[in-house]
Amino acid sequence: MTVQNSASAAGAAKATRGHPSNISDPSVAQAQHSEPTVTLYGRIAAGGVGYVSWPDPPDLHFSIIIDDAYSGITLLDGQPTMMEAGIRNMALIKTNRQDNTLPSGIRVRIPLQPPQGMSRQEFAHRIIVSSQRFVSYVAPYSAPKNIRGSQMRPGEYNSSSYVAGLLQSVMGCVPSISAPGFQTPEWENPIPGHFFKGEAIR
Repeated sequence: MTVQNSASAAGAAKATRGHPSNISDPSVAQAQHSEPTVTLYGRIAAGGVGYVSWPDPPDLHFSIIIDDAYSGITLLDGQPTMMEAGIRNMALIKTNRQDNTLPSGIRVRIPLQPPQGMSRQEFAHRIIVSSQRFVSYVAPYSAPKNIRGSQMRPGEYNSSSYVAGLLQSVMGCVPSISAPGFQTPEWENPIPGHFFKGEAIR
């Protein structure tokens, strides 16, 4: 499987450029570092539903992976709610956190650098705290308009919107990313910052 790794890490105002290289999916042990690192892992959205954009490039689903030799691996992303919170709360966005696990089917890996003046430890900590403050079961989760293409309906968001909004709440802006051969619908439309401060109105 081909996995794209960016040549330079994405910072507060830096664009990354993915370059293909042949790398197998890493294990949790291989991913851990002595200093916390933050990486975007991209895979085909919804286990293959991302291919619905054909003949355009497939859509990516991004997860934030924080790896630390002391606290382990933390996976963070936004997922649609199903029946776990009742019918009234279906198809809304919730924070998905998994510990000591890595996603499979990785197509793109993009390292992220903390903003200037922020340590890696603080960067990782703030991302986790902002994800914990996110108001789940409020923002509507939507597939691309007409189930294909790269645009959402106004006021609707997806997993890319969640990750972009989470990073913006910590970094002050959405980092520019590049994933040649894939689409990243709604990366440029982050969920507003007040959702990550525990503030939202139904």
